[in-house]
Amino acid sequence: MARRCGALPAVLCLCAAAWSCCAAGVAPERDQLCRPPPGWAPAGRVSPEHDVQLTLALRQQGTARLARLVRAVSDPRSPRYGRFLSLEQLRDLVQPSPATLMTVLKWLRGHGVESCSSVATLDFLQCHMPASTAERLLPGAEFHRYLKDQRSVVRSPLPYTIPKDLAEHVDFVGGLHRFPAERNAVSRAWAKEQAEPGQPHGQRAAFHLGVTPSVIRKRYNMTGGDVGLLPNNSQACAQFLEQYFHQADLAEFMQLFGSSFAHHSKVDQVVGHQGWGKAGLEASLDVEYIMSTGANISTWVFSNAGRHESQEPFLAWLLLLSNMSSLPWVHSVSYGDDEDSLSLAYLQRVNVEFMKAAARGLTVLFASGDDGAGCRRVPGGNHTFRPSFPASSPYVTTVGGTSFKNPFLVTAEVTDYISGGGFSNVFPMPDYQASTPVVAGMLALVNDRRLQRGQAPLGFINPALYQLRERGHGAALYDVTQGCHLSCLDGAVQGQGFCAGPAWDPVTGWGTPNFPRLLRALLEA
Repeated sequence: MARRCGALPAVLCLCAAAWSCCAAGVAPERDQLCRPPPGWAPAGRVSPEHDVQLTLALRQQGTARLARLVRAVSDPRSPRYGRFLSLEQLRDLVQPSPATLMTVLKWLRGHGVESCSSVATLDFLQCHMPASTAERLLPGAEFHRYLKDQRSVVRSPLPYTIPKDLAEHVDFVGGLHRFPAERNAVSRAWAKEQAEPGQPHGQRAAFHLGVTPSVIRKRYNMTGGDVGLLPNNSQACAQFLEQYFHQADLAEFMQLFGSSFAHHSKVDQVVGHQGWGKAGLEASLDVEYIMSTGANISTWVFSNAGRHESQEPFLAWLLLLSNMSSLPWVHSVSYGDDEDSLSLAYLQRVNVEFMKAAARGLTVLFASGDDGAGCRRVPGGNHTFRPSFPASSPYVTTVGGTSFKNPFLVTAEVTDYISGGGFSNVFPMPDYQASTPVVAGMLALVNDRRLQRGQAPLGFINPALYQLRERGHGAALYDVTQGCHLSCLDGAVQGQGFCAGPAWDPVTGWGTPNFPRLLRALLEA
């Protein structure tokens, strides 16, 4: 029966197409894309004894209360502003019910699954088991290996089901369908500058200004005194591909470009696997630039490239956030996937994970992507915009890219045509709707000043940003009013996505930071 399901041309986990293949049970992710992305080649079914790792997202309690709490602790107008939860308080709010824990554990033990670990909030289980056991546990699933370049993953090209009596206890099971997302968020202008180290700096400057730390700090009015001072403040980058920064390269970069401001020359803590191969350009850029704007602030790197073949790297990072009592206050994440390639159950649960981070006072920033408004091709009709997730989540701060209007001078900015932006096709637009590590570093610096004053860290910053103008701080952000980003090429939009305009717009948001004014505004929040 499974072979008939695999022959369907759409290969989607759509139970309308899969019920005949899935036996009795419930498909939590019936709308999840199952087929491998382009470039991943099938290498056959794994052996029955092959070890797989599954991540069970257990149904949480208190999510409505959590949403109300996040609004209160994140809104400068609220009396509860800045009163964040500890990890233990968060656990008490969202942990699954005793019935959920008992039902799921009984189900696992009934299949001989004993090798499981939980997180501090008790709402995820990571379990190891042979592939044959996983296929009995989740009828419909078949585990196959896929190869791309030097990477190998194990996934199921067929949808999985769970028993009906588990449906109210399990949101989804990770480790079956979602492939590692390709990074889609690095600024190509930066990449070009960094990719030609053999060319003399003077020659590069002759045709383009170059986006060095000194240029960024000058544009956003940061002085040599705008550096961190507190040892208990920290910032972080998260990386999900098989590429790594090198401490020696970072030290050399800071020596070359950090002479005008106090700075650290090494990452203080790496959480996860740090490889020793050739340094990755994009991984290096993230670390170098967050440490250039968030100068002299302790920096962590979360490095999870999915060392286990059945692990989802991004999901593994979310589990770390639910399991560590001490975390950096600001997180810069250059990661994204097409929103329409992910199941609704997964999107909604990840959204709750971002609410959990906000409740603890974490500021999480995601890159908007480098595909403009995106393009979903619709056969026989006009194409549609394709949002990126998690950038489309209402509980993260999304950062796009801009370019100098005159590439030879530090001048006003215009929309970078590849920068992402737009609206979610899943989540309603909230009351609130530059490059990620650059802005993350600035916000870490704001936290440094707030902590010096005995104030709480910024936490989820969108409500405060969207109130800047009404609070008389419109000058805290430079309004970007020119330029459009790209999208589909068809008769309706002719390759054009959204365009910048006065005040808020879907491609540049409220604009780019004017650091001293932004610092003043956020210290008053």
